[in-house]
Amino acid sequence: MIVLKGKAKWAKVFEPDTRFVEDGEFSTQVIMSEAEAASVCEQFDALIDEAYDKAVKEKPALKASLSKRPVTEPEIDQDGNETGDVVFKTKLKAIVRAKNGNSYKQKVQVVDSKRKPMGSDLAIGNGSVIKAAVEPVTYVMASTKQVGVSLRLKALQVIDLVESGASAESIFDDEDGFVASAVEKDDVGELFNESDTTAVVSDEGDF
Repeated sequence: MIVLKGKAKWAKVFEPDTRFVEDGEFSTQVIMSEAEAASVCEQFDALIDEAYDKAVKEKPALKASLSKRPVTEPEIDQDGNETGDVVFKTKLKAIVRAKNGNSYKQKVQVVDSKRKPMGSDLAIGNGSVIKAAVEPVTYVMASTKQVGVSLRLKALQVIDLVESGASAESIFDDEDGFVASAVEKDDVGELFNESDTTAVVSDEGDF
């Protein structure tokens, strides 16, 4: 098990995401500076090198086409520019199905800074400082001719929580300036037609 410490992005660790995986998948990205990531990248690279050497030894013809896939990728900001940090992508299948037909469920252990279990009532927002315990599993992908390592997310510790879906009152401080009249709940309802089914989507759409 290897522990990654950084900032969380798109953390889905309490309920599995089923948009792309029918059985569901837990995941989080861990954002780190290149300097902070260097030591753990060396460990992952050593595992990839070992898997590459084994594959080439078994099938020498692969040496001409097999490549090594980096474990990280650059972080890209909303404008499409690299931030200088790197991204570790971690995942865990919610259900594992064996070839013999048996299956079993998995979940991510989530604890707070004092290692006490966290409830799902707190959403882990982007920018939360976390530690992610991952199990590295090497692979050789025939379709892409790549050797790499996947990071299975086993446990997550929240060091500094940035809760997603925070209200405007909790984001801003009071300032001198414009003060709006209080809006009654019934007045807000009149702004919409009863037949209006438009969904309101927050900026944190993946949570």
